[in-house]
Amino acid sequence: MKILTLLIALIFTLQAKETLYLNLPSTYPSKKTETSFGKELIRLINQSHKEIQFAIYGLRGQDEILLALIDAKKRGVKIQGVVDSDSHGKNYYEDTHRLYTLFDIKSDHKSSIMHNKFFVFDRKIVWTGSSNISDTGTGGYNANNVVVIEDKTVAKIYHEEFEQMFKNSHFNSKKKATLYTGIKTSDSIITLSFSPKSSTYENYIESLIRDSKKYIYIPVFYLTHKPLSEELIAAHKRGVEIKIILDASAAKNKYSTHTILREEGIEVKVENFGGKMHAKSMIIDDRFIISGSMNFTKAGESKNDENTVIIENALLAKQYKEYFIELWRHIPKRYLKIDPSPEGFESGNSCFDGIDNNFDKAIDTQDPHCQKNSWVN
Repeated sequence: MKILTLLIALIFTLQAKETLYLNLPSTYPSKKTETSFGKELIRLINQSHKEIQFAIYGLRGQDEILLALIDAKKRGVKIQGVVDSDSHGKNYYEDTHRLYTLFDIKSDHKSSIMHNKFFVFDRKIVWTGSSNISDTGTGGYNANNVVVIEDKTVAKIYHEEFEQMFKNSHFNSKKKATLYTGIKTSDSIITLSFSPKSSTYENYIESLIRDSKKYIYIPVFYLTHKPLSEELIAAHKRGVEIKIILDASAAKNKYSTHTILREEGIEVKVENFGGKMHAKSMIIDDRFIISGSMNFTKAGESKNDENTVIIENALLAKQYKEYFIELWRHIPKRYLKIDPSPEGFESGNSCFDGIDNNFDKAIDTQDPHCQKNSWVN
């Protein structure tokens, strides 16, 4: 894929209340914190005074963020964290163990995933979205989105969600349902939903799709949720324009609904970035944006620890739409019909990035799609 001509990061701010950060996928993973939302995370860590609470999937290759947390601890900031681990206590990201040695950290020890990606600063500011704290997330290789919300009510809700996991060891099915609607700031109306007990799709997303009038644009990592897909088909049939950018590795999943959606006439482009389309989001009718950590899957809704943010704000929705259209324009039209290999010569630098992009335990030239004279769709 040709290098995108837009700025590497786009930032949209409204009176310091809600800030939307969007990045275009970079050429390679980076151990430097290259993204605007990663730099903003460091800034928020550096300006914190009393307390930082975070719930993240794990940590890989982001020493700038780790060092900022260490410095915050040295100046007396209380730091508490929750990370994912499997039933054997292992985390997918190799630097996660460093957090345990430095801070007060708890984990779920479950087969279900603690998949959140949020920070709460001094119970005043929330940083949340789709980006992991990794060389492919805050480092910039994957396409992600993050929202920063400066609102005490929102921060209190995220603090309470964190406490369920950290203080009470309530993960996954043990958690109480947590959902809040109609949180008003100066420019937005915010809805918050926390999986797995809040039925995020049924309570919120379904009605947004049903009530849509003009368009639904969906940049998304996984899309296997059948009821959601059926509602998209129904919206398409009543004249709503629907466009989807799907991650290439997710397109290989046998449960992916993108083939069915294409058969129904919905335009689905599978990305060929090299990095991943890692967002879990929708933009609807120049009015709503959906962000957060929840993939559009049944596991995301009903098994994992996740958070979803729905913001009703016309300006942010229009700006996110412009970003989506630019991404769409840079993905070749042929990927409306065929799916590029997530690790192959047709997908950016995926054959040279040191990442197992298609999760087959074969990296770069070890992968058949990256071997000489290979061009496999």
